[in-house]
Amino acid sequence: MFVINFKLNLKKIFIVLLIIAALIAIIIEFGFSNNASISSSKAIDKYDYILEESNYTEILKMVHDNIDANVNKTVKMVGYVFKMADFKEDYFVCGRNTLVNGEDNIAGFLCQSKEASKLTENEWVEITGVIIKGFYNQDMPVVKVGSIKKIAAPANTYVETKKQ
Repeated sequence: MFVINFKLNLKKIFIVLLIIAALIAIIIEFGFSNNASISSSKAIDKYDYILEESNYTEILKMVHDNIDANVNKTVKMVGYVFKMADFKEDYFVCGRNTLVNGEDNIAGFLCQSKEASKLTENEWVEITGVIIKGFYNQDMPVVKVGSIKKIAAPANTYVETKKQ
């Protein structure tokens, strides 16, 4: 007969389990977060809306006019960073300039990103993300950003406002 005598050190077992749990949490947080919000049901290279000079204001108007029907739609767009003093720390507008009745305005989406504080005013970016329903003075579409890429300003920084 063979007898093994051992003593369990519960403190060491607890520490090992805590380390394993922390590693799993890190893998889940950082291993899948890069494009998790975009890749939920769509391939990363396919978007519901790609905003370009020719359709920019039409898509913005359509999404703003019917927020609920556009929740969870994916977006890809280019614009410059615009921030207001009363924005939350993780908010910015990705927008383009447009002329309305001879007046220069910004048209774009309110965006939410952990990276917003690293962006500087008037910096040009390409973003991809998913539309969620948010609030800033009223209900509005907000793009929950999946990726941000800093880019050079396009040759034409204005977009045309289509007559309705």
